[in-house]
Amino acid sequence: MLKIAMIAGEASGDMLASSLIRAIQNQYQGEVEFVGIGGKMMQDNGFKSWHKMETLSVMGYIEVIKSLPEILKVRYSVLKQLLEYKPDVFIGVDAPDFNFFIENKLKQAGIKTVHYISPTIWAWRYKRIFKIKKSTDLMLCIFPFEEEIYHKVGMAAKFIGHPMANDIELNIDTLKYRKLLNLPEDKTIITILSGSRIREVNSLAEILSQTCHKIAEKIPNCLFIYPFASQHTLAIMDNYLNENKPDFEYKLVLNQTRDTIKASDMVIAKSGTVSLETALCKKPMLICYKINKFTEWMLRRMVTIDYVGQPNIIAGKEIVKEFLQEDANPDSMSEYIIELFNNQQKRKAMIDEFYKLHYTLLQDGSTEGAKAVLDLIHNRVND
Repeated sequence: MLKIAMIAGEASGDMLASSLIRAIQNQYQGEVEFVGIGGKMMQDNGFKSWHKMETLSVMGYIEVIKSLPEILKVRYSVLKQLLEYKPDVFIGVDAPDFNFFIENKLKQAGIKTVHYISPTIWAWRYKRIFKIKKSTDLMLCIFPFEEEIYHKVGMAAKFIGHPMANDIELNIDTLKYRKLLNLPEDKTIITILSGSRIREVNSLAEILSQTCHKIAEKIPNCLFIYPFASQHTLAIMDNYLNENKPDFEYKLVLNQTRDTIKASDMVIAKSGTVSLETALCKKPMLICYKINKFTEWMLRRMVTIDYVGQPNIIAGKEIVKEFLQEDANPDSMSEYIIELFNNQQKRKAMIDEFYKLHYTLLQDGSTEGAKAVLDLIHNRVND
């Protein structure tokens, strides 16, 4: 029997790991046992979870500090179990702080280790790569340029594609999603992605509201949609808009972000993964972000890339206009969106770049990842 151990720390990792489990089961001609820490999707595919994944699904400094005793208890316990279990391979899915520690201890014990999704060493704190190399035998990468970064330090890495590129269809039927969400077909819909964190929504609420106001003055028949992934962040924006009584038409939606993007004509997106999601949905957009001065000063000392938007980072050039810090203001952003609305050629050029991006990232990630994992195990068995 092939023994594979995995640890996923949150919902996105649970999804990635469950897909990888299915691909390994399809490729391996024999019985496989999957154990470790995982969520419902993994367990639905035959995974046995030794601990609750929710213990590791903690975000925010205060929350992490409060949960630290329990996290450390789980870390010690699962490490002891893994060393006794002696899997043929261990796969850490994201959760780098937790998983790299586990990977290091297991590799020292002679167990092959894999990490799925590279931390952003290409953006900041590059020197982490040397600790990663000591802990991990194989890195599975979701961006094409990451593979070469690891190869330069003599570490095995494989680009297997971005999971979102597989999840999002190449050609978006905008009308279909408007009907799905019961949105009007005759309006110009602009989706406003203000972030998934409380701090982000608080810092951008006023700027985005004023931007919408200026856009509505120049683009008739506009509807602004604000999608949110949590009731808490939705409530923050709802309270702000109710208090300030904006003179533009808007709607707030919960847990329908991707469908809302697909239903829109244009998007204003906070920097982050959602900017890549918007690009893969082929929607003309801008990227904005605003942080406090001290955080900006700290990041400028550490960040080593020219762009913050993931579409631009992957393309190696600015295909989406970035409005950061002082540039993230209502005048500049509204002026750009209005120009984009009135310039069909400019919108088409951006969409063409998004198609190129989608094709670059569109790989059969789980199948390729499973093949790489099984190859690694095979090499170990032959030793």
